[in-house]
Amino acid sequence: MARNDDLRRAKSLLLKIPHARSEQRQRLLMAAAVTTLMRRTPIVVGGTAEAYWAGGAYHPTDLDLCPMPNASDVAALRAVGLSKQGRHWTRDDLPVAVEFPGAGDDIERSVQVVVDGVAVRIIAREDLYLDRVRQATAGWPHEDLSFDSAFGIALTNYQKMDWMLVRDRITAITKHKPSVGETMHRVNRRVRARARRRAIEALARPRQ
Repeated sequence: MARNDDLRRAKSLLLKIPHARSEQRQRLLMAAAVTTLMRRTPIVVGGTAEAYWAGGAYHPTDLDLCPMPNASDVAALRAVGLSKQGRHWTRDDLPVAVEFPGAGDDIERSVQVVVDGVAVRIIAREDLYLDRVRQATAGWPHEDLSFDSAFGIALTNYQKMDWMLVRDRITAITKHKPSVGETMHRVNRRVRARARRRAIEALARPRQ
């Protein structure tokens, strides 16, 4: 169970959510509130992370956090008025629902973003990109929403992405799951080629 001062801080952050200037700000405030409550610092994943890295092009309806809350975390979430409805934690006066989709054991990197004085962790661009690439293998060679997401992340972060790390991580996956890894290599090559081409076109376009 969270300490009394953590509960007070979380409640204060939750009260700010309905008045936040954007939906992304609302979700980050929720992430900050939950961060003050959980014993193990959660990591923002899913659509909120994609909106952060892809410049707000993605519009999620809830906030995804990893890892799953333990018994103490659950008690703290309930202490601030959140209740579990199906997969989501909600409160009637708040426009943001929280889901804990999994343990997040495959997340190797994250970044820190300070939200209203709270250090919130967000999955790193490379880890998020790899997640989307892996999801895109399910329908390969057809390009689905996961492929589009991977492309959006790659295009927005092309110059800053650690592409060598991406390649090495896919190679490591290939050693344990050859079919998945080999398909990930194909998805990654197509995404990178398309993002590189789009970036070159943007640079060649005359400025208005």
